[in-house]
Order: sequence, then structure tokens, then C-alpha cells
Amino acid sequence: MQPEHEPFLADYRAETAYIHESSYVDTPCRIGEHTSIMHFTHVMPHAIIGDHCHIGRNVTIASGVLVGNHVRVMNNVQLNGGVILENDVYCGPCVTFSDNRHVRAIPKNISRISPTLVRQGAQLGPNTTVASGFTIGRFAFIEAGTIVDRNIPDFAIVYGNPLKFAGWRCECGQSLNLSSGSGSRSQHPQRDAESTVACAYCGKRYERQSKWKVLQLAQQGDTTLDSYSEFDPTVRIAQRPD
Repeated sequence: MQPEHEPFLADYRAETAYIHESSYVDTPCRIGEHTSIMHFTHVMPHAIIGDHCHIGRNVTIASGVLVGNHVRVMNNVQLNGGVILENDVYCGPCVTFSDNRHVRAIPKNISRISPTLVRQGAQLGPNTTVASGFTIGRFAFIEAGTIVDRNIPDFAIVYGNPLKFAGWRCECGQSLNLSSGSGSRSQHPQRDAESTVACAYCGKRYERQSKWKVLQLAQQGDTTLDSYSEFDPTVRIAQRPD
């Protein structure tokens, strides 16, 4: 007899994946190529983990979590439902993504998912707590012990509780001096050298578009690599729609 509802995800575990015998990986899940899952970790049904990922000890990955490729999730991390980690994200030890905002101990209505997006290359330091429903920008750097309760721009460095802004960092990790950015996008294909800053270590170039928006410029042709949104880390809570 066929079940009334088929699972939305076919169970798949790559032959090259390593899952420690003390860990629980429920079905259905997707575990990608050359991914390792270490001791005492629990991966709940309908979670997707990409290729070449490292999942540390005592990690909880809830149903509906999406993990990209080349992601490192260190020990004791809690990934609750609605979390999306893009490629190359690093989650330090004891990082916690909070439960959905509408969860109650005795819910009268079905809880609504509040997606939390961590974009490519972002780094979350140990003991960071991320409130649900926010976006952490590409290659952003979150210092250890930070409470993330608002959207974070690409390449930004933030720390503390309440959250504070500490500057900008290149994709390679070097600090950028963008305090005198142009503040507005040039309409000309040829940009002024004064409106951009080059990383002293890797040479990647950046242009400051506004107070809270920095663009990375391609190495050839000056094609702008832009994000889909602009964020303001000075605005707290109000960015989250109900």
C-alpha cells in the first residue's frame, strides 16, 4: 500500500561521506560527497548537507536546514529550522540559531518558518547567537560572542551585544579602509580610482556605495558583484516582518 504522502526529499548519502557510528542521521536526508559528520551529531529528516562539508561533534541540524558546499560547522552548533548556509560558510563552536519567532510550548496555530540566510563566505565566531529571520551578508565577519539581531551587510565586521559595527573586511580576511567611500554609484563604466579601495594583500577592489553598502569589483572588466539587498545594522528588530 502506497503512503498517503510521499516525502519531498529522496534519501541520499554519498558513498564518500563519513558518518560516525555515534551520530544519528534520520531519513530522508541528503548528505553530499566527501562530507564528514563527527561524533554525537543529530541530523533530522529533510535536512540537506552539500559536498565537502565538515560537521563537528554534538551538532544538531533540524529539519529543513540547507547547508551548501565547503561549509564548516564546528562542535556544539545548533542549526534550527529555516536556516540556510550558503557555500564556504564557517560556524565556530557553540554557534546557536534561535528557534522560529512564532514557536510556543503549546501552539494554538501552526508555527511559521522565519528563514535565516547566511550568505557565501560569512564567518561566525564562537558562541554567536543569531535571531531567526535575518540575513548575514557575503564574507561578513561576526566576532565571538555576538548577538545578531538585525541584518548584516556584505564584508562587514560586527561584534558585541548590543551589536556594534567595527569596519569592513576583504574576502581574503584583510581589513579595508573604506571610511572615505564615495557614497554613490558612478554612472560611468570607468570608475575613479579615488572611489575604490584595493586590498593590500590580495588586490581585490571594493567600492563603497552608501553608508552600509560595499561592492566587490571584478578583477577584469570592473563588473560589479552586487548583493540583492542593502542592509542597515543600526536598525534593530524592525527589519523583520511579522
